[in-house]
Amino acid sequence: MAGGMTTGTGGPVTVREVDPACATEVGRFIEFPFDLYRGVDRWTPPLKMEMRRLMDPQRNAYFRHSQAGFFLAERADRVVGRIAALRQRFYNEKYQNDTAFFYWFEAVDDQTVADALFAEAEAWARARGVRRMLGPIGFIQPDPPGILVRGFEHEGTVNVPWHFPYYERLVETARFVPHTDYLSGYFDRSFAVPPELLEHADRAMAKWGYTVRGFRTKKEMWGWAERFFDSYLEAFAQVPDFYPMSPEEYERLADDMITLAEPATMKVLAQGEEVLGFLLAIRDITPGLRRARGRLLPFGWWHLLWSLHTSRQCNVIALGVRPQHQKGGANLALFASLIRTLQALQIDRTEIVQVVGANLSTTGDMTRLGAKWDKCHRVYRREFAVTAAVPAP
Repeated sequence: MAGGMTTGTGGPVTVREVDPACATEVGRFIEFPFDLYRGVDRWTPPLKMEMRRLMDPQRNAYFRHSQAGFFLAERADRVVGRIAALRQRFYNEKYQNDTAFFYWFEAVDDQTVADALFAEAEAWARARGVRRMLGPIGFIQPDPPGILVRGFEHEGTVNVPWHFPYYERLVETARFVPHTDYLSGYFDRSFAVPPELLEHADRAMAKWGYTVRGFRTKKEMWGWAERFFDSYLEAFAQVPDFYPMSPEEYERLADDMITLAEPATMKVLAQGEEVLGFLLAIRDITPGLRRARGRLLPFGWWHLLWSLHTSRQCNVIALGVRPQHQKGGANLALFASLIRTLQALQIDRTEIVQVVGANLSTTGDMTRLGAKWDKCHRVYRREFAVTAAVPAP
């Protein structure tokens, strides 16, 4: 599908839709950021085979319920940008509106290229009756949202992507406005956790009958997977822009996470056998991903295993508590248990991944424990009038 054409100082830009069945076109889409960020140490490359899976309607469960389009911007046969446009059925059913997401936006520092990509993504969305676009937001809720707007001096990780500083200008010049900020931070062994906070967490556990448990084996984690999914849906139901995933998507996510997990760092807050909350933390595999350079073969898998066994950083990728238990020390109880586990494992640094900036309960508890917030990712919004309404299948 040929897209619109526009002319900038570097010559005409053509945007066209990628055919997911064409390995060559998919390969060009995947390879572009590897060229764009070449030599940038703070960027963390994704696994190319995982990107191919996500773009494949036969292998990504997202396409069982929702739609996506992938677009490349080219100038003189050279790729200069890319973007994905998503129409997420579960999001639209939850909020009773017509919204599309943009995702995987990457571009050279050229407003002409960015404008052409956003115009094509908007045209794709308009044809599906959509009235606004948010992004970057991915296929499922845990996909890292937003564009980095603060913290460029720090390296990105697999869960906290790094972007060029000019992206903020490209997006805002394209008439997108701020929608939601996500904060990332850290605490390390040099921070003295106030003992009174740990004592407060212990008192809360005793008062409310909470127990916090880690796990000994991956098999044991699978035994709690269904109960965890129920608590996940309830804990995040009121978070801005939260949308559920299908059981098939959750099973794939759980499989990926349990494969990477160190059981002791995955925490469940419970009363008896009822899961009230959770904290998920995994060792940071960023060094292994950088050494793998996007490939598992021939030696990429070894680099990832090396990271899992040697990394001295742990990333907290999810923290949630059912609404009726969010006050009274539940967050602190989970974090107190994690802190004690990490001290025993001699983890030097803990990265807190993308907490909604307006979530004062979580950010406040973490700040009191010593967290330093050093990165901010921003999701943007653009409204547009619908000129065509074609019901999505």
